Amino acid sequence: MRKLATAALSFSAALFISRYMLPYEWLLFLGAAAAALSPAGLFFRGYTRLRIITILLSLAAGFIWSFSYTAVFVAPSWELQDETAAVTAVVTDFPSARVRGFRVDCDIQQDRGRSIGARVYYYNDTDLKPGDVISFTARFRRTDVSDDGERFDALTSRGAFISAYVSGSIDITGTKTGLMHFPRRLSGLVADKIEEIFPDDVYPFMQALIAGHRAQLNQDTSLNSALSGAGIIHVVAISGMHVSFLMGFLGVLIKDRRLFAFIGIPVLVLFMAMTGFTPSVTRAGLMQIFLVSAPVFKRESDSITSLSAALLVLLAANPYAIASAGLQLSFAATLGIMLFTSKINYGIRDLLRGTKLLKSRLTKHIAVFAISGFSATIGALIFTLPLTAIHFGYISLLAPLTNLLTLWAVSIAFPLGIIAVISGFLHTYASIAFVYPVTFCIRYVIYAARFFAMIPYSTVYSSNAPVMFWLAYAYTMFIALPLLKARARQYIYPLCIVIALLCAILLITPLMPGESESFMTVLDVGQGLSVVLTSQQHTAIIDCGSSSGENAGAIAHEYLANRGRTAVDIVILTHFHADHVNGVEFLLSRVSVSALAIPDPDGSFLAEDIIDLARRQGTDIIYVTETLSIALGDMELILYPPMGDSDENERGLAVLTLGSLKTLITGDMGSGGERTLLRFAALPEIDVLVVGHHGSKHSTSEELLSAVSPKAAVISVGRNSYGHPAPEVLELLAQYGANVHRSDLKGHITIGR
Repeated sequence: MRKLATAALSFSAALFISRYMLPYEWLLFLGAAAAALSPAGLFFRGYTRLRIITILLSLAAGFIWSFSYTAVFVAPSWELQDETAAVTAVVTDFPSARVRGFRVDCDIQQDRGRSIGARVYYYNDTDLKPGDVISFTARFRRTDVSDDGERFDALTSRGAFISAYVSGSIDITGTKTGLMHFPRRLSGLVADKIEEIFPDDVYPFMQALIAGHRAQLNQDTSLNSALSGAGIIHVVAISGMHVSFLMGFLGVLIKDRRLFAFIGIPVLVLFMAMTGFTPSVTRAGLMQIFLVSAPVFKRESDSITSLSAALLVLLAANPYAIASAGLQLSFAATLGIMLFTSKINYGIRDLLRGTKLLKSRLTKHIAVFAISGFSATIGALIFTLPLTAIHFGYISLLAPLTNLLTLWAVSIAFPLGIIAVISGFLHTYASIAFVYPVTFCIRYVIYAARFFAMIPYSTVYSSNAPVMFWLAYAYTMFIALPLLKARARQYIYPLCIVIALLCAILLITPLMPGESESFMTVLDVGQGLSVVLTSQQHTAIIDCGSSSGENAGAIAHEYLANRGRTAVDIVILTHFHADHVNGVEFLLSRVSVSALAIPDPDGSFLAEDIIDLARRQGTDIIYVTETLSIALGDMELILYPPMGDSDENERGLAVLTLGSLKTLITGDMGSGGERTLLRFAALPEIDVLVVGHHGSKHSTSEELLSAVSPKAAVISVGRNSYGHPAPEVLELLAQYGANVHRSDLKGHITIGR
């Protein structure tokens, strides 16, 4: 056991170093060096000798395999970097919708039967399925290096080494119907059946839970936000937990070990294939196969050995998977459960021994169930908590509670959902008996997620330095206690100190520098707009969206949370383009918003979703059809109705703030709308102009600048193909003496008086 675990960790360490610390060209040399140093272990004795040799040889194998895999499977894709070419590819997954257009994973075909994993981005809605043979012309870029030179491993860890940006249309030239693509097509049929038999509010959750199809769920931004804020987003990300549910369900039905292995392993492999062999599922599946096979071959099943073997097999198949957040979290959670869950369980029982809680049979069963669930959750969180903070930038403080309260429902819904789907394929009415309890369980989970996500401080962000200090202190404390051989009862005082310290940090987090003053912050949301206005304890947000891939709602929530602001007085939307509003649902699901001010929705689908969610959350809806004045602490907000109706940009609101800080925000209003606004309202000279339409040459007219004479101009802009900000706009702002600030260059921009 120890030898395999040591080899797996050393092999993984070499791959990790290869991905993040060293150039590709050095790997072969380092592998040879580690192998050459391995005989040094012969100078030691006993287990130390074996451990040193194992570590060095495993490091050598890791470096050499990383180099070889890159040379054979990855380097050919580099030849396409920045090239535009016509190619043929085989679709390997179902497409997903993006803010603009769609994406799908493919294998691009090359000479001599080789293929390159690719993520394809396109705009024309094409009905693609796994196995379809397609042809298209696209511009190619490597996925392992972004524009700023930083590594981008979300795709490479899944085997997609090139991105293709399609120009024109995609043509379907044929279909491969072999066994390779059958599991993913089967998962598509399962997802369709789930949509058919489950209610509209439940089927997106069930598609993600059972079939790994998140397309519909991802469109429900508010639910995704609630699940992540409550710390239970992992229940809809197919992982080792789902593998455990599946095998546990089969174990209840099949008692004979040999029959269980004979039936369970093929079912498990099919499930892994249906979910796309993601790293976390593959890790859990391989581990289960090792554990199930051990009794059949009259071997002892050891969890650490199985975990190590699964990790080695997975990384041998794709060494780039070492960078997968899903694999890291899955491995860390499993290891934490193995090492700590039983100790935590026994420790809590020891603390409660002799209490009334464990004397009654009923209360004892309830307590044992709760303690077991809590212990497993804490065990899983021990190693995953810091990884979550690193990968996703936040920590859900309520995760132990929400997991304890909801996982029982998920564990019921998963197997019953599978039975419902199988029954549904036989006859729709046959599934009804199973659909009802599953629907009840999922609605309970969704309600719990929405409820807990709205609790102030349910989520804290790693960008908050005091929170990271607290996390480091907590881990230092609980690492030291076992080393000091502390007893279970001796953990109580340190635990109380850690909780009290966190409460103190959250309470003393400054609300905003200069609390009695007025501030405006233009958030860095990429190509989009989100402006936060604060005065005393009052907060307003104008627009919240991005077309650059950033989650503007998450960025706004993080900004507010780090300043202790758990409620917003009013959210104002200038118009309903995605780059101004696609983060609003996330924001509404995470903070309490008293009012929402909007122009006429005019049939916008985005508007309908936002309005429906706002009403469910108890937010007042204000339709701005005439000039409206709103008090915000020492600041006054003047909302001007749309100035025209020629296009969506001209049907937007303009916002003027008065008080110690005078600002003007016009959304995407064009020059024509600006001139109409000047005729409609007597605008004063202002301190700050939030430049219209991200610096487009069609906005920020000379007439507007002459009228308001801004001292500063802020441009909310990100990477784009529109030429924003336009050079002529920058020249005009300089001509009128405005000090220009750009969010793409400076990040969040705060100006106050």
